[in-house]
Amino acid sequence: MLALLALAGACGEDEKLTPSEAGRSGAAGCAAFGGGGKSHTGSGTGGRAATAPTAGTDLGGAGAFTGSSGTSSTGKSGTGGRRDPSGGNAGSDGRIAGSGGTAVADGGAGEGGEAGAGQSATSGAGGLGLGDAGAGGDPGSAMETTLSISNLAIAANPHMTISCFVSWTTEEPASSEVDFGAGTYAFRIRDTALVTDHRVLVIGMHAESDYKIKAVSSTGTKSGEAEGTFTTGALPGNLPTPTLTTKNAVTMQPGWTLMNTSGAQAASVMAMYDEDGLPVWYFVDGPGNTQGAIDVEFLGSSVLMSAGSDEPAREVDFSGTILWVGPANPVTTYPQTQTHTISKTSTGNYLLNIDYWIRTPDATWIDALVQEIKPDSTEVWSWHLFDHQPAAGTRGDVCHGNAMTLDEVNNVLYYNCRFLGLLKVDRITGNILWRIGGGYDTTTYGPGDFTFNPPESRFDDTHDPELHDDGTILFYDNGGYNNRPPGGLHSRVVEYQVDEKEKTATRTFEFPGDFSVDPWYSNNWYTPAFGSAKRLANGNVLVAAGDPANSKTDAARIFEVTREGEVAWQITLPLGYTVYRARRVSPPPLVSRLP
Repeated sequence: MLALLALAGACGEDEKLTPSEAGRSGAAGCAAFGGGGKSHTGSGTGGRAATAPTAGTDLGGAGAFTGSSGTSSTGKSGTGGRRDPSGGNAGSDGRIAGSGGTAVADGGAGEGGEAGAGQSATSGAGGLGLGDAGAGGDPGSAMETTLSISNLAIAANPHMTISCFVSWTTEEPASSEVDFGAGTYAFRIRDTALVTDHRVLVIGMHAESDYKIKAVSSTGTKSGEAEGTFTTGALPGNLPTPTLTTKNAVTMQPGWTLMNTSGAQAASVMAMYDEDGLPVWYFVDGPGNTQGAIDVEFLGSSVLMSAGSDEPAREVDFSGTILWVGPANPVTTYPQTQTHTISKTSTGNYLLNIDYWIRTPDATWIDALVQEIKPDSTEVWSWHLFDHQPAAGTRGDVCHGNAMTLDEVNNVLYYNCRFLGLLKVDRITGNILWRIGGGYDTTTYGPGDFTFNPPESRFDDTHDPELHDDGTILFYDNGGYNNRPPGGLHSRVVEYQVDEKEKTATRTFEFPGDFSVDPWYSNNWYTPAFGSAKRLANGNVLVAAGDPANSKTDAARIFEVTREGEVAWQITLPLGYTVYRARRVSPPPLVSRLP
């Protein structure tokens, strides 16, 4: 009898036992899949229901067996279906009689599946026959897949006219996504954290435009959405809208461009521009800041900006909420003024670049001071240039420090003096380990420690050296300091392969160099101040030629150039505006295109 039960429970889809197998010790009924049950007959002394298969398999219900007396017993219906939350095939009930009896099999309903259609058989002592079809089972119910979303609200961002907050509630923890676009949905912002109270900051919109907004949440098995609209406001009057002059979508590096903008004695504005040159994020840096030399650093989830005239350094999140405020920076108070550049360490401290004024009866000197402070402005480390390179020459601004890169692993600081070159500083002793000197001043402290290859590739005075893991350093070479219109002076970007052991700097890239370019790059490009060069993920170089000598007739340009000398992207600012430094944020923060 145990062997029979095991055999009956093993029946598969459309599987049929032979009469001899079915008649070993009783009549075995095989369960149906959704298409109908099969039954087999034989003679024996009695039978009982086979065990129903486990739910979630491809099996249907189990059959039943009777003895030779001709009475019938009913098998239990199966609960299984295919592994699909929307339902699978139904099980079935089988009833089989012994000798001389009649069996009828009814199709049973599976949980969440289609109705089964059973088949029946009649049996006698020596024959096998087919009976009428069993009645179909009731349809199963589908699993619910809709997630309820309520309390949708769309509120303007008080810190930015082209941004908003979208909030909503879900009945159970779910992810957060906002799709948005002008006319059609084109972008989305996602947060995978499972919550019931949702609030998403939306950035990436253009000014004075109507946007469709859709909130989307998912639990993994359920999803829901709700729609609304938002109209962006006008841009601040001192935020310029550039002109897009070049865009090659194939060769350019996708992303947004982060930079400062200053002009017309108005407050400086930090901004991100999209690939079409339109503002998609901004922060007004206080009414007192009209200084153009403002560094803007992208920290992944926030933006850090250096101090300006009468305004402290600040760190803000993407909503424009201020996260940190540095020490005050009144420009009329000596002996020190924060300027040009700033950075943040992995420990959360801040590095400030400071002009440290030294006044004597005979002269005024500007020492370069780098100060590391905690968020509460407590000093933890500092370095003075004049402690290791005493003041000399006739120019009070000996160094004019404008950039710094901290190597925390090796505990060294790379510090750029516009007029002296790039210094490598031991953070423990403060000693200058080497100097890659420029050509602007080779008399006060000598030409530096490195030989240039070829010799004529030596830079003059620079901004924004960028050190790479492959041992190369990229410079923005202003080309000589002169506030008058160009007279043989010319700006460029240049990269060197640096050998610290041999003390050589070999040119590996230069633009415009010998490339065939528009005459502006080879004849008119001269910026007596400001400037940056950044290598992008695709190998291109993003250049900020942000302070043209002929500011009344020549516009500041931010452009991207390939290693083959092709200008792949360029925007120009309205006349009178300047840019100190530009960075490509790629991919854009928080925002991605809809597939």
